[in-house]
Amino acid sequence: MTYLEFLQQLAETPMTYVMILIALLASYLLLLRNQIHSVFDPLFLATVYGAFAAADVVFLWWRDLIEAKYFIQFISTECAFFLGLMLFRVVKGRDKPIRAAAYRGHRQFLAALYLVSAATFILTQAATYAIRGIPFLYDSRLEYYAEGGGLGALDRIITVTWFCSCYLLIYRRACKIEIKELPRWFDVFVASALVVSAILSGSKSSFILIVFATFYFRYLHRRDASCASADKFLARLQKVTIVSATVAAVLIVCVKAGSGASNVWIFELYRRFVSFGDAYFMAYPTHILDSISSRGGFFAMFGSLLAMFRLVPPASLPENLGFQLYRAVYGFDAFVGPNPRHNVFGVVYFGTFGAIVYSLMLGMIVGFIRNRLSAFMRPGSAVEPLFVFLAISCVWVSADIGMLMKDIGSLILVAPVLYAMAAIVSAAPTSSVSAVRYLALQAAVSEDS
Repeated sequence: MTYLEFLQQLAETPMTYVMILIALLASYLLLLRNQIHSVFDPLFLATVYGAFAAADVVFLWWRDLIEAKYFIQFISTECAFFLGLMLFRVVKGRDKPIRAAAYRGHRQFLAALYLVSAATFILTQAATYAIRGIPFLYDSRLEYYAEGGGLGALDRIITVTWFCSCYLLIYRRACKIEIKELPRWFDVFVASALVVSAILSGSKSSFILIVFATFYFRYLHRRDASCASADKFLARLQKVTIVSATVAAVLIVCVKAGSGASNVWIFELYRRFVSFGDAYFMAYPTHILDSISSRGGFFAMFGSLLAMFRLVPPASLPENLGFQLYRAVYGFDAFVGPNPRHNVFGVVYFGTFGAIVYSLMLGMIVGFIRNRLSAFMRPGSAVEPLFVFLAISCVWVSADIGMLMKDIGSLILVAPVLYAMAAIVSAAPTSSVSAVRYLALQAAVSEDS
């Protein structure tokens, strides 16, 4: 079933879809009420997206457009994912506030990591623009980095350094960490570079990462007395960023739609929201799910990670499942496709019962990272930015495990180098540190010019 065919089905009985969506939103949020900490929690948005996607399946089943076996497969795998997530309960935080004098964390190291990350991000982003131009002008991120030649490595460096720069900028300002000989305008420039990069990326999710980073900082430092004065400002920042992200997303959709007419972009927004379950209405109605090869499930999961280290040749990996679904429905390759959600991915590569186990394990991974690893995170620890990066990424594993594998690979590739450089800077004599600060300032000046 194509996008147009699905929208035509919705147009026939729109209230049926609306009622299904409301019921599923209420059910999903009620089920995970003890797991979601805030409306700014990444899990909240992932849950809302999941409910929108699930509404497509229920709607198709209600309209007798899919067989009962597909509906049962979906329900069983969805329940398995939720069960795996809820096996790890939220660990309550400390009752006593953490005094800054008692535990100051690795502030000197994190300050050095901020400088290294910011300088690396600015230089790498400038180099990428010089090589490929502005990503916003391309149809997709995949097309932008498709030529190879090291562009994939630059993408991974930018992904990690953008986030580390953003998170550590919040950390530095909230905890009032001073870096000698660093001018005040440097933070403003880094913040501007982060925002400009988010706009020019053409990605509608870039701004929301700022909201998620701010949420996790406030959550992890909620008992940290040294950050109490900044908490109100960060709360306002979250709200302002949400509004800005919404406006930016609408503008991006308008530009991508190729028309400024209100009816065009409203329809495009409508299409995007009701199509979160595009993997389902492409795979289920015409039995395409059963026609896709089930070979190579392990490599479909971990292939991008293995290929990054040249352990397997990229040409030997299974084709992205979303691309296969799109080609099967439309009859041609377009280098695009739906996110291979865990329900579809699991059934294709592991069968009906294997898919239930697969979904259960994915839920357990999310629950473990969010609810167990977070219990060991002390405010200001050196690995805090890495944990937050992983905690944000993991909640989207239900939509596409490839995204999580890519982010893990990026951390493995980039983080050791960043941390080694930060360790050298933080342990270096004052003159050497000043030299690194000078390089960071030169990177800022070169980006500005």
